[in-house]
Amino acid sequence: MEIKVSLIRLIYNILNESLEARENLMLRIKEVHRMEMRIKGISKKDYFEHFFNDDLSNVHTIKRLWQKVQEEFPNLRGKTWAERQQKGGQYVVDSLKIDKSQMTLFTSDELHDITLLNNDN
Repeated sequence: MEIKVSLIRLIYNILNESLEARENLMLRIKEVHRMEMRIKGISKKDYFEHFFNDDLSNVHTIKRLWQKVQEEFPNLRGKTWAERQQKGGQYVVDSLKIDKSQMTLFTSDELHDITLLNNDN
């Protein structure tokens, strides 16, 4: 008998049951794959074979759906969610700051030397 469980429901239940999984992506992936292996009757020794044959959910899909579930159900966000969002936003702001001294490829002296090199040929 084959059991079908949607990935979103599986992620929702993992987040609902495990406070630690709300903070730890690798734990979520592990739990999703563990449940899928149990449902499909896959042994631990056959994990890599089934993982690389796409018999288990893609890790990127798990991450995207986890984010979607937490967006729809804010109560399933971890304790550090707000802090991570603020840091992520600050990272974006900081990465947009441009150091004008790094905008020129060459200094004026280097440009002068390059020009002299090209005139020698």
